[in-house]
Parts: sequence; C-alpha cells; structure tokens
Amino acid sequence: MAGIAVLDELTANQIAAGEVVERPASVVKELVENSLDARATVITVEAWAGGVRQLIVVDNGCGMDEEDARLAFLRYATSKLRCLDDLNRITTLGFRGEALPSIVAVSKVKLKTKTAGIHAGTFLEIHGGQLITCRQTGVAAGTSITVEDLFYNTPARRKHLKKWTTEGGLIGDYICRLAMSRPAVKIGFKHNGREVFSSPGSGQLIDVLAAAYGIAQAGGMLPIGFQNEWLKIEGYVSKPSVNRSSRQQITVIVNNRYIRSPAIALALQDAPHTMLPGGRYPVAVIHLTIDPGLVDVNIHPAKLEIRLLNEKEVSTLVRQSVREALHTSLVIPGLPVQKDPGRLPTVPGEGHRFTKEKEIIRKETVSQRVNQKPIRIEQDFFTFDMEPPGLFFSESLPGYNSKSQPFPPVQIIGHLLPTYILGCGEEGLYLIDQHAAHERVLYEDYLAGMSSGSLAAQMLLTPAPLHLSHGELQSLLEYREFFTSLGFEMDDLSGDTMLLRGVPVNFPFGEAEAYFRDVLDYLAAPGRSPDRQDVIHHLAATAACRAAVKSGSRLSVEAMKMLLEKLTGATNPYTCPHGRPTTIMFSFTELARRFLRT
Repeated sequence: MAGIAVLDELTANQIAAGEVVERPASVVKELVENSLDARATVITVEAWAGGVRQLIVVDNGCGMDEEDARLAFLRYATSKLRCLDDLNRITTLGFRGEALPSIVAVSKVKLKTKTAGIHAGTFLEIHGGQLITCRQTGVAAGTSITVEDLFYNTPARRKHLKKWTTEGGLIGDYICRLAMSRPAVKIGFKHNGREVFSSPGSGQLIDVLAAAYGIAQAGGMLPIGFQNEWLKIEGYVSKPSVNRSSRQQITVIVNNRYIRSPAIALALQDAPHTMLPGGRYPVAVIHLTIDPGLVDVNIHPAKLEIRLLNEKEVSTLVRQSVREALHTSLVIPGLPVQKDPGRLPTVPGEGHRFTKEKEIIRKETVSQRVNQKPIRIEQDFFTFDMEPPGLFFSESLPGYNSKSQPFPPVQIIGHLLPTYILGCGEEGLYLIDQHAAHERVLYEDYLAGMSSGSLAAQMLLTPAPLHLSHGELQSLLEYREFFTSLGFEMDDLSGDTMLLRGVPVNFPFGEAEAYFRDVLDYLAAPGRSPDRQDVIHHLAATAACRAAVKSGSRLSVEAMKMLLEKLTGATNPYTCPHGRPTTIMFSFTELARRFLRT
C-alpha cells in the first residue's frame, strides 16, 4: 500500500488557509486589497462580533461578470499576472490567486458583483469551499462580499482567537493603515453597528492621520520629503514631544502597499534618537515610491514583508529625511496654562515619574491659605561652588547655527539641589538640567571632530587584550576597516583575542574596552545598517553621557555661565543626545495664574 497520497482539494485549501487567513483581520486585509486592485474609490467594512460572526466588504470597483466570479474562487486563478516576468514588476496588492479560495475554505461566503454596462449582476454562495448557489441578481456596479461563521469547520483555529473586542481592534488598526496607503480612497469601518473609522478620501495623507489620530495630534506632525532619481520619500513624523512606548504607531508603506520592514522601522526609530528618551518611539507614517523592479513582494504568504534590493541605502535616506524634519521643531518644553490648578504639570512623556508630587498644589480657596506660613526654601537648595573636575569644554568647539528656534538668553539666579541651573529670561523662569546640558555640549563637540573624516587615534598607555566570542570576532572581521576609520587601533594576538592599542581621540581614558565592545554590539545588532554616521552619533552620545558633569555636582557661577554659553551655540540645545529635555520653562503667565494674579 502506498504511503504517500495526494490530498483532496478541500483539505489542501484548508491547510493553505492557515497561511493566509490567520484571523478576521486577515480576511479584511485580503478583501479590501482586492477592492483597491479593482480601482474602488469608496470601500465600507462592517464587522460583527470581531468579524467572526460576520464580515461585509462593499466597494464601487470594476466588479466581475459571472465567468470571472466563478474563477475568482479557484486556487491560483488571478487577473494580476499572465507570465513570470510580470511578477518581477508587480504593482497590484494581490497576485497569487490564493486569498478567496483560502477564505471560502473556512467560512460561508456570499458574493454579489456586477460590472458597469451590463443589466444584471451575479450572486454566488459558497460554504466551506462548496458552491451552493449561482444566479443572476440586481445589484449596483462593484462588489459586495459577506463572510459568515469564520472557522466554523476548523474549531481549533476558532478556539485560539482573542476576544471579539480585540479582534475588532485589529481589524480597525489594519483598515487605518490601508487608508494611510491610499489617501484618495474613502474607507469606512463599523464594528457591531458603531462607526469606528472613516477616512475622507481627499487624497491628502494628513486628513487620514486626522481621522486616525485626531486633529490635534495630526496638526502637530511634521512633513517628510525627499526625492532622487530612484526613490521618493513622503510622509509625516510626530514632534519629539509626542511619542509612544512602543513601535506600533510606525507605519511603512512601499509603492502603496502597507508592509512590515524591520530595517526601515529601525531607521525611523533611530532618526530621533538624540531627541527622545530611551524606550520612547515616534508616531510616523512614511510612503516610499521605488522602482518595482527593486522590490520583491513574493516572500511572505500574506505579502506583509518585502525585500528591497538596496535596503541599506533606503534606510539611510529615510533616517536622514526624518532627522531633517525633526530639527525644524526643536523648542524648550514649557508648562502650559491649565484650567485645573490642582495639579502640577509635568514634562511631556515623563509624567509617571512624579506620582508622589502630583498633588503639591491643591484646590484650596484663598481664605484657607491666609494663615499659612510661606514656604521656607532651605539654603542648601541654592549652592555656588568651585567647578568640579568633571566639567570641561573643548576650546575648539565650533559655533553652531541652530536650524530651529534660537535658545533664549538666560540670566543665572541660582543652583537647585544642586542638579538644576535656575535662570530667568524674557518669557519666564528656566530650569536647566546640568547633566543633560553638558551632555549636549560634549556630544556636539565630539561629533564635530568625528564627522570631519577618519578619526585620529590616541594610543593607550597599557593596551587592552580583548577576548571575543565567535560571533563578535566575525563582526569585527567584517567591519575591521570601519573600526580603523573610527580611530580604533588593534592587533591580532591569537584566534579569539585582539589587542586594543588605541581609541578615538578626545574620548575619556579608562573605558577603552567598553567603548570598543559598544561599537561592536551596535554594528552586530540584527537589522542594523552599519552606517558610519549612525555609529559616530552613537559613540559620541555614549562618550558624552559618561564624561558629562553628574547630577548633584556643585558648579561655580563661572562654570554655569560657560555651560549656558556653550549650550546656546549648540545645533539642538533643547535635548540631550538621548532625548531627555535640557531645559524646562515656567512662563510668567503661568506663574501669575498660580498666584491668583490673573
């Protein structure tokens, strides 16, 4: 008896459905992409019970006649390809002819469709891959597909779905991203009869962002723009003050196709790395238009991943474009006037650090405060001392011209804790974090020297032997010339040991091995493009953090003045290299309101 047998069509379709149809959102993705390929300008999606009970997708696209409607549910039947060469320059979202057969294999489907110019449309009903009904019907031009009882015949798949609220949220999220990929198409989504999302179809991406994120957030996003002979970059990125704790709101679209690209997402994540605190990410939507011949879309069953033939170059250009956009928005974070005087405002994105102090100012009436004693400020809070050994500046620091708003002149009036420099300017009181400010100054000092070309090396008094793992050694061999250009001097000792003789000039002594391994780890990170400028930024930021004056160190008045003078000339005086703010401003308007003078 033969041990190998050909599977019947129904079983094969149900197995294949597991790759294409993972959950209700997968069904919506395939159906809406078919609508977009059919040149629809209006698409509506309705879901009930997370899309498990029922999904309805209606469009005003080109529709199908009866013959095409029957063929559409056969595996590998498609209108998108005619030969293998077409696959190399595919521009449609679908092309395999797998989606509809996979959907009908695990659900009950009703199709109504009609092309323009014919009298009657076609109605098809299919249960679990079996044709139940095919007849003519009256219907508007376009296509309507109803999917019911998803996974009714594969209970194991249905059991592993999430709650219907979660499944509905996944559908809504994907529809938002599809709308971002096609701003000219009006796309709406209802869940359990309630409207969740509606894009206007105006052709403007910013209008879709307003529908997805709200007018206030969309209005604060910055446009991205770049174009050369083979690549066009468009989109929006949030200001540094608007950030998230995950990468979920980074959307990458290539040739009008929403995709997941670790390399491009990493470039978007890295672009504001000196403007955002660690663990915070921007909100970004980026459109890449590139020659289809440079894109391979046939590497993932759901076509969510692609391969770019020049991924490193694309990632570098994306990173540069986003950085240029962000540098136009650098300002000192202030404390806005609030209607509720009972809570002390906090730094944007840092509110969770002030849980104990959030009720410092309470809603008491003026009469309740009359007999209260004024707050006594301890003398130790304001200190002036000699300049600590750790505070140093390079005399060669060039004068930087800020592309953003200039840093305002500030008169020093005190030293708080001692961690913050207290100053007064034309608009209000300023608190300057001495460590963050010194980090920024040193970072730009290092950056200026490192970006001028190949870096000179300073030789170590005692060379450091480095024992490397096999993976570290392979990374070093691959990027050895890169290390040399950065100013690292090394010799081979034995199979897995290197002798580090020199490190980049102007870097603090005593941490040679730590610096070397930091660069090695950075270059070896999965998906990381070894762009020289990125590594230089990373090294300069790390060195500045370790060399900057620490919180709690007392500064002389002269040292504070010198620090503010250097900070004023920085390219970005508003954040440290890791994205924390250097300065916070308390406006005089807010102070007057707090003292009930307005």
